[in-house]
This record gives sequence, structure tokens and C-alpha cells, in this order.
Amino acid sequence: MFVLWPVLVGVASCTLPRSGEVDRPAAVPVTQAPLPTKVQTYTRIENTLACIKKTGVLKNKTFVVGSFADSTGKINAVASGATGNFLPQGGSAAYVTDSLSKAGATVVSTYFGAPAKAVPTDYAVNGIFNSLDFSLPVKSDIRVAGVGPTVGIGWAQLSLSIQLDRSATRVNRQMSMIQRPVRYTQIGAGVGRTFGNTLASGNIAFQSQERLQLEALNGPIALGVADVVMKEFPRAAASCRGMVGDLLDASV
Repeated sequence: MFVLWPVLVGVASCTLPRSGEVDRPAAVPVTQAPLPTKVQTYTRIENTLACIKKTGVLKNKTFVVGSFADSTGKINAVASGATGNFLPQGGSAAYVTDSLSKAGATVVSTYFGAPAKAVPTDYAVNGIFNSLDFSLPVKSDIRVAGVGPTVGIGWAQLSLSIQLDRSATRVNRQMSMIQRPVRYTQIGAGVGRTFGNTLASGNIAFQSQERLQLEALNGPIALGVADVVMKEFPRAAASCRGMVGDLLDASV
């Protein structure tokens, strides 16, 4: 009781308002948090979409876009800030809508539900995350006299598909399969030895990893959209495929 008494007094003194300050709101310090870094666009893919728009093949075409499906079945429960699935659920359809708009098409999005008034459409475009695999091929922790470097190099391999169907019949017209590696690197140093009578142990590491939720998705999805459009409209392929042909050949 004698030990807790000063603590209780201190707590009480913190919670009771001082004379003349009953109606004055407490001042809450607010820090100026830095803004998120700007996401760099995939310039070649953006230029390809602009090229398709210049050909005019989508000028009078209307596309309907639904939710983006995730069939990987992968749940993230270990990463910092992880609350569920590794990949966005459905919302990646926004990248499909954006890509088609940049290519010159009229787009009807059904992600938030069917439109109140029916709109005639020519094509339907949908996407699926097919697989997500992980590997850590290089991992080392080499110590000499208790001190040494640590290295970890790994990757995640994401595959997705974009399919183009006739909206009236759901008959598939074109399909694009895209693969995207997401690389991870960690370099550090560790120590675990005795200095005199003092034991020193610890580890420091610096890591670099692309964000699987954004940078690894917006470009590949846009590339898949450009691919199915160019497959369906040969004039667009003749004018624009050369800009990303190597990327599409490497993704198959």
C-alpha cells in the first residue's frame, strides 16, 4: 500500500482538470507524417496503351469489367501489417478499367454492382490471379569469431490471366497469361561473441522488396489488357505490339 500510494496520487493528478481549465480542450500534438512515395508508371506499357488509342480500334467499342478474382488461396499472416490475403480481392479490376480507358475504349464497371440502366456492350474483360509461389534460394549466415555477414535473396512468382469475351454470349475471344517475379533482398551483419566478460549478440539487416499489392500488379495487368486487345484487333498489333513484344514473349 505504501508503494502504490504515490502512483495513485500521480495518476489522479494527471486526470483531474486544473482550476479555470474545465472547458478548455486538451492540446493534442500532431506530427507531420511524410506522404507515400509516388508509384512509378510502366512507361513502355503506358505508351503502348496510348499507341492503341491512336489507332482508333476501340473508338466505338464498349467493354464491361467485373471483379478481379483471386484463385491462389494464399493467406498472409506473417508480414508487417498483414491482415489477410497477399493479393487484393476484386479491386484490381480498377487497373483493367484504367487500362481500357487509356486505350480509347468506353468502359462500364460492375465492381460496385450492375448499372441502374442497361448499357449495350461489345466485350467483357475479366482477370484472375492464378498462382503465387515463393522461394528463398539464397540464405547465408557466416560467422568468424562470432561476427559476420547475413544475406537473404528470395522472390515471389505471380501469374495472372486476362480474358476477353463477347459480352452477349460469354464466348472467349482472347486470353493473355502474364508472369511477374517480385524480388526480395536482405543484407546485414550479425554478432555473437564475448568481449572480456561481456556477451554481445545482435543482428542488423537492410531489406529491399517490391510491394506485392501495387507495383507488382498494375503494370502486369495493364500489359495483359494491351495483349488481349492487340490479339483481337490486328491493326493495333501491327502498330503497337513491337513496343512490348519482348515483355509478352517473356511472360508466356
